[in-house]
Amino acid sequence: MSRGPQEGALAIIADDEELGRLLLAESAAATGLKVLAFDNGVAALEACLSQDVAVILLDVDMPGMDGYSVCRRLRAESRLATVPIVMVTGHEDAAAINLAFEAGATDFISKPVNWALLPRRIEYILRNAAAARALDERVTQVHTLIEALPDTLWVVAPDGNIQWSPNAGTMERGAAASGGRHERSAELAPPERLPDVLAAIRATARDGLQRNLEYREEGSSGVRRSFELRFSRREGGDVVVVRQDTSERTAAAEHIERLAYFDPLTELANRQRCIETAENLFAEAAQLQQSVAIIYLDLNSFKRVNDTFGHSVGDAVLRTVAGKLSRTLDSFQTAGAHLSVARFGGDEFVILLRHATARELAMAIADACCTKLKEPIEYRGLEFFSGPSIGVAVYPDDGEDVATVLKHADTAMYHAKTGATGSVATYTAAMSSRLRDWLDLESRLRRAVQQDRLQLQFQPKFRLRDNGLAGVEALLRWCDEEHGDISPTRFIEIAEDSGLIIDMGSWVVRAACRQLRLWMNKGWMVPVAVNVSAKELLHGDPAKVVEAEAAAAGVPASLIEIEITESLLVKDSTAVRSALERLRQLGCRIALDDFGTGYSSLAYITRFPPDRIKIDKAFVNEVDRSASDGAVASAILSLGKSLNLVVTAEGIERSGQLEWLRARGCDEVQGFLLSRPLSAQELENRYLADPHAAADRQQEGVPEAARAAGSLRPIRR
Repeated sequence: MSRGPQEGALAIIADDEELGRLLLAESAAATGLKVLAFDNGVAALEACLSQDVAVILLDVDMPGMDGYSVCRRLRAESRLATVPIVMVTGHEDAAAINLAFEAGATDFISKPVNWALLPRRIEYILRNAAAARALDERVTQVHTLIEALPDTLWVVAPDGNIQWSPNAGTMERGAAASGGRHERSAELAPPERLPDVLAAIRATARDGLQRNLEYREEGSSGVRRSFELRFSRREGGDVVVVRQDTSERTAAAEHIERLAYFDPLTELANRQRCIETAENLFAEAAQLQQSVAIIYLDLNSFKRVNDTFGHSVGDAVLRTVAGKLSRTLDSFQTAGAHLSVARFGGDEFVILLRHATARELAMAIADACCTKLKEPIEYRGLEFFSGPSIGVAVYPDDGEDVATVLKHADTAMYHAKTGATGSVATYTAAMSSRLRDWLDLESRLRRAVQQDRLQLQFQPKFRLRDNGLAGVEALLRWCDEEHGDISPTRFIEIAEDSGLIIDMGSWVVRAACRQLRLWMNKGWMVPVAVNVSAKELLHGDPAKVVEAEAAAAGVPASLIEIEITESLLVKDSTAVRSALERLRQLGCRIALDDFGTGYSSLAYITRFPPDRIKIDKAFVNEVDRSASDGAVASAILSLGKSLNLVVTAEGIERSGQLEWLRARGCDEVQGFLLSRPLSAQELENRYLADPHAAADRQQEGVPEAARAAGSLRPIRR
């Protein structure tokens, strides 16, 4: 006979008849059970209470305590609540059967017993008992899980009536359908969302598809919470509705979205959100037959704020600008249109406008932003002026996609930055052509610097006291293979804008030092002046460059003169003064170029006195003809003598200028009258070679007015 899973478990039998007790024991043993048999109910009860038992078989009629009493007593023990109890009785009337089940019996067996089938009957009872226990454990687990979850669950009828909820009280769980069900359906969602919820229930009951619905509501504490309802149909047609509090998840998602799509400094939309918004606006505009304007705004001279006062001040300025832009846009908001602003990066902002007359409205907005941002920005007692340059491009006129229109708005902004059209420029096709030319030249210039395809020319400076050569000014020249000679004004502007000016400045110093080495090898000590830009002093390290290149070429750094503009010295920044001090420690002389054209102040000259000041040619042009220009030049000459500075006049093109300056004690002069910029070889041939040959060439090639200056003397070691 087969053995079931109950093998080794205990069966307790109670029957006052010995034969019946014996046969019951054999039947139980046949299923693999161990058996304890008793002839009375009391002993059987004690055994059951003290041991783990798999099944109990009780005769109804026993002395002392009948089977009904034993059964009731056993069911009072929670440990034995699910143990199968089988009543063996000779009574077949309904009353006896009812008494057995009321006492807690699992099953009953009528006498006379079919002993051949009894083992199978016991196995069946044991299997049912095991399944009942497993189901009860499963139900307990489910209830435990439901109680542990923060979700709320309802089972509702297709009409929205709540049938049952494990989260409700016992009476509500088992309550029959009643007229109050319609009122209870309000538990599912706030009143304004309840129609949507009921519609979702009906649809799910009809087609069986799962659905989701989200909503928010404000709690009693004033805190807004978010919820998600999930709908699924179960057998029988009812719908299970699960409500989950998604407040934390929603808050986390919103936080992630803010990190991904918003600028933490200004709290404006960032570049990514701006681009995605623009793509949506372009699609909407195509359907609505409208236009989308992109207004590209860049703050002028903002980098100077960061460099001078630090990024914390720069951040405060950006926050103020963002606030001003937002408030300016508020006055242009109109129904049916879209208007938003984003921080595109650094000091750049982008305004998006979708409107039927987007171009005209965009220009009005750009002008308003321009006016607002030209006002001073105050921060901790400081005032900052950082007016914008603004470019405007419009979809679909200026491009069919976001990338193109953004590029064209950026192009227009750079055009506005040149000052050619004021602070605001609208895109035209010609701008792209100019920008392509600019970028092409920038690329060519970069290669020219890297591949050593630039040239230096040298313009002589002459002493008026002895007509000797005082030195030369190194002037950078670029002859491109395709475009030919490029104006220094143009390629230096490109270098300044692209940041290439620092590498270019290093190239000039390197080339000058190498040329000095060649001249020194021939016995000529020629001081060479090189121009250093503001960006080189503020963001580069010219002293390090001069020191390294002079050492590499084997020339004294004292032969290098550094020319800076007056306006750069007036900035009086720590970086500028520190860089100039390091250059002077190397032995370099400092010349103040274009003197008189900047914001002249004796305070700056005395705080960091240069070695030389150069009178700008603007005052030299009419110095012998204009009383005012003569007065300025005389004042500069007097200042130079008072401070013991060398004064050089540049731009000498007429003999009248030369004689006027000589008569008033000017130290040095340079200009086309005396010599145009020369190549190194030309300079050697004309001024550095044998004095007699140089004098002959002077008489042949130098104008009469220049010859009046006397024989020019070559510089020798």
